[in-house]
Amino acid sequence: MKLLRKVKIINWHYFWNETINIEPIVFLTGLNASGKSTLIDGLQVILLGDTSGRFFNKAAMDKSNRTLKGYLRGELGDTDDGGFHYLRNGRFTSYLALEFYDDINDVSFTLGAVFDSYEDGTNDHRFFLLNDKIPENEFIVDDLPMEYKDLSQFFSENYPNKYTFFDSNRQYQDALKRQLGGLKDRYFSLLKKAVSFTPITDITTFITEYVCDPQQNIDIIPMQENILQYKKLEDEALVMKKRVERLTEIKDTYDLYLHNKSNMALFEYIIEKATYQNDKNRLDSYLTQIENAKKRLVNLESDLADVDVNIAELRRRKMRLIQESATDSTYKITDELMEQKEATKKKIAELEFANLSIKNDLEQYITRFSIVAKEISEMLETFNLDLLSRDDRSEIEALNNSALTVISESQKLKDIGLNDLTKLDSKALNVWRDALQLFKQRVSALFISLARTINKIEEENAYAKQQEIDLRHGGKAYERSLVQIRNELQNELSSRHNRKIEVMFFADLIDIKNPKWTNAIEGFLYSQKFNLFVEPEYYLEAYNILRGLLDRYHYYGTTLVDQERIIERRFEAYKNSLAEEIITDHLGAEAYTNFLIGRLQKCATIEEARASGNGITADCDLYRNFSFGKLNPRLYTPSFIGRAVEEAQINQKRLEIEERTRLINNYKKLYELISRANNLEIINTNEINNIANFIERLMELNPLKETLVYLDSELAKHDLSQIESLQKRIDLIDEDTATLEEEKNALFEERGKLNTQINTLLNDRIPEVEAVCKERLEKINQEFDVFFVNDVAEPAFKELEEKGMSPIDINTEYRVKFGHAQYLVNNVFTQLVKLRREYTLDYRLTYDTNSTDNVIYDDELNDLKEVKLPEYEVKIHDAYQKAVKQFKDDFISKLRNAIETVEDQIIELNDALSASTFGNDSYYFTVNPSAVYRKYYDMIKDDLLLEVTDNDSAFFEKYDDVMKDLFAQIVLSSKSGDQNAAVLANVERFTDYRNYLDFDLIVKDKTGQTQRLSKMLKKKSGGETQTPFYIAVLASFAQLYRVNDGGELGNTSRIIIFDEAFSKMDSGRIKESIRLLRKFNLQAILSAPSDKVADISELVDETLVVLRGRKASSVHLYAELDKLTTK
Repeated sequence: MKLLRKVKIINWHYFWNETINIEPIVFLTGLNASGKSTLIDGLQVILLGDTSGRFFNKAAMDKSNRTLKGYLRGELGDTDDGGFHYLRNGRFTSYLALEFYDDINDVSFTLGAVFDSYEDGTNDHRFFLLNDKIPENEFIVDDLPMEYKDLSQFFSENYPNKYTFFDSNRQYQDALKRQLGGLKDRYFSLLKKAVSFTPITDITTFITEYVCDPQQNIDIIPMQENILQYKKLEDEALVMKKRVERLTEIKDTYDLYLHNKSNMALFEYIIEKATYQNDKNRLDSYLTQIENAKKRLVNLESDLADVDVNIAELRRRKMRLIQESATDSTYKITDELMEQKEATKKKIAELEFANLSIKNDLEQYITRFSIVAKEISEMLETFNLDLLSRDDRSEIEALNNSALTVISESQKLKDIGLNDLTKLDSKALNVWRDALQLFKQRVSALFISLARTINKIEEENAYAKQQEIDLRHGGKAYERSLVQIRNELQNELSSRHNRKIEVMFFADLIDIKNPKWTNAIEGFLYSQKFNLFVEPEYYLEAYNILRGLLDRYHYYGTTLVDQERIIERRFEAYKNSLAEEIITDHLGAEAYTNFLIGRLQKCATIEEARASGNGITADCDLYRNFSFGKLNPRLYTPSFIGRAVEEAQINQKRLEIEERTRLINNYKKLYELISRANNLEIINTNEINNIANFIERLMELNPLKETLVYLDSELAKHDLSQIESLQKRIDLIDEDTATLEEEKNALFEERGKLNTQINTLLNDRIPEVEAVCKERLEKINQEFDVFFVNDVAEPAFKELEEKGMSPIDINTEYRVKFGHAQYLVNNVFTQLVKLRREYTLDYRLTYDTNSTDNVIYDDELNDLKEVKLPEYEVKIHDAYQKAVKQFKDDFISKLRNAIETVEDQIIELNDALSASTFGNDSYYFTVNPSAVYRKYYDMIKDDLLLEVTDNDSAFFEKYDDVMKDLFAQIVLSSKSGDQNAAVLANVERFTDYRNYLDFDLIVKDKTGQTQRLSKMLKKKSGGETQTPFYIAVLASFAQLYRVNDGGELGNTSRIIIFDEAFSKMDSGRIKESIRLLRKFNLQAILSAPSDKVADISELVDETLVVLRGRKASSVHLYAELDKLTTK
């Protein structure tokens, strides 16, 4: 074996030049801060090949901040300027060297390091191996330690081919392991942990770190890449399936579009055919009319000849009677009086008839206008004018005044002149007519504006109803023009850049924390909350689009916020400002909020608002610019701010719809009344003038009546019987003649009409209808496919005819159906374009979204569904098989090997411990599957892995769910950083074999009772829990150093160092520990305070005492301490 025999330390903290001889078991003691840990740290530098200082003084002080520089220069303390005081400054050299003796080969070798420190505070070091003892000069020439270059020359001259300087710590560590007996890497970690032992708190960590070899890293990157490739293919297939779903939806929508379009074509044919059939029926009717007319003309000619004969006969008879009366003188006188009387009676009758007609006409005018005017006035009295615009209100008030005037003037006219027209004059008539005319003008004006207003309000109400639906589905009741502007801007930007670019309202980006301040915030931000936000990179482009939209819609109630510039200005919200009530995760919205209301103070009272100089209360009292005001409620009703829609907004919109509906109903009632008034005919100026003239003529009525009385008295003086008899016979002949003349005229008129009818039909109507029929038939033949007509359209039309429907009925019904089908075609096509646009935007395609065919989308659907998706499924299967095979052959195999290795190591340790006892106790380790990771452990240890076969299906089928669960936890994705951090932590867990096992150390007493160390840790004393540590560590070192092997295999170092050794043990346990050290044939340096001297010094081979003076430490044999103190 290779035992440490000598230690050389030069310029190491308080140790200036010390040579220390080492026995197999050495007890190192001394007062606290004397330098024990400093000495051990020096030993560790050589035994570990580590100059980082991470392990320095760990047992003495866990939070040690000692450094290599501090040890080399001898750090004393801090200076006032933040530096340090040192024992050694300037240029010097330090040494740490350990001399070993190989008792099998009877040779010595020295492991060491030379440190050159320079004036600037830096240092260089070189580890070395000298295959000989420490030189006799102990690295000092002329009282100075040799620098590296001098040492190199010294070795070259005195030890040729027996030394090696190492260029790096790693190179030295590799040589160190070989030189100490071909040790494993676990040597370094075990030695460090033994030196800086801390109480056991985690049995698993303790056993795996102190007892077992370090685990070899399991590189799962290739497996992760395979799994990731499999997941990537799977994700791509999912995307492809989603595309198939969306393309299928596009295809189904297109099929629906074609179905409705086919219906529309059928309905159009039926309409055209019905129209054609109706025209053809009309043509047939015209031909029948001509035939009937010609037959009637023949009969008319015969009837006319008969009438002429009869008229001629009557005229001959009348002539004979006239000749007979001409010879009678009395007849001549009475005939003149009779003529005068008849003329007078006729004039009187004409005047009385005209008088009655004018009265009736005036009565009708007065009645019609008075009734309508009264109804209008009564309706307007109950009309809520507050709901109307200023212009509408003015028009209605003017109409009401005019209606009242019509009522008043009509009553005056009725009272004055309807009983006696002679009391009227032209002035009264014109005043009344002017009133009617003004009333009619205002009615006509309102009739036009009212129709426009009703239409506008109905459109607004329809939009409001849509807004209510949107609100119930999470939208908001923005003005229609504003929403259209936002949507068009968003669509234009998205179309230009082939990706979805959102344009957001400021109100949709923020929430209000406390509802108490809702009205104040809504009111103060009235117009700004409708402002728009777009991604900064598109700002100027977006505004160039927006400015055109604002002009087109004549809407200027929004602006485009330059969030990039606002963010750059870094506006901050003052403490207690209204901005504190805003919640948002949008940087631009937050900056804009701070800019708008970041200085406006929240105030409880108006006094506080005034004192702030710029404040607002929750009741919307606003003080700014040295004046108080109250926000108008319409500025915050309804509410728009918030990323979620509240019920109050929905109720507000519903009330708005109800109010507008009432207004529409009132308007429609008024419109019906106004429509009636608008249809009234007003008396014109000619009628007024005629009435005035007639009134003048009406003055002749009484004189005419007096003349009639006179004529009657004159006629009474003559015998009129003979005259009357003769006259009566003449009158009868005249009546018969007149009747025949009328019949003749009627026959002439009928003949003329028939001729005109025949000419019109022959020259105009029949050619016109024939042309129309020809044109319609040609249109039908040209526009409709012959197979479609024969197989579908014509049978459908015939079926309608068989049901007894006339062409007009068919036309009427199918025009409605055609309109509905046309609506469906347009609506479905709009939906189709929307689906296509969303699809092309989402997948960055340049397909025509407005095409009336679906070829490109059908081709892509077929390609994805029938070709690419099956190919991907094959690739996914292959990638999965490759991943799971590598998972089995690499990941699982390495974990299985690590687990079996540690299980074997535990068995070996238990074999070593089985022959050793500690007092009355014996110890052994246990290792069992972890309950938490049991399903993974069972998979790793399943014997199916040992079967030599090309078919792993049984293993994969059995553990498919477990593997997929594991894959999901250890494969990185493109998700968030937090998720990937979790994946990295999972990789750490699942590649560490220790997590699959539960470790424990069992203590068995002489009665056979056992206790688990895991259960004892929190219950037993320090000594009871420290004891297993020493046992485990000693067993581990014995295993590491192969103490039970012979020959060169067992020719290893035996060194072990315990700092603060046996601190928690009583003397009995200390004795057993040292006994076990010897039994394991280990070399130990045990460091402990001087209060342990009595317990330890008699049990070890040598006790060394570290003494420290003011600026130096030294090591002495405990046996010679008395001599030293005597001197």
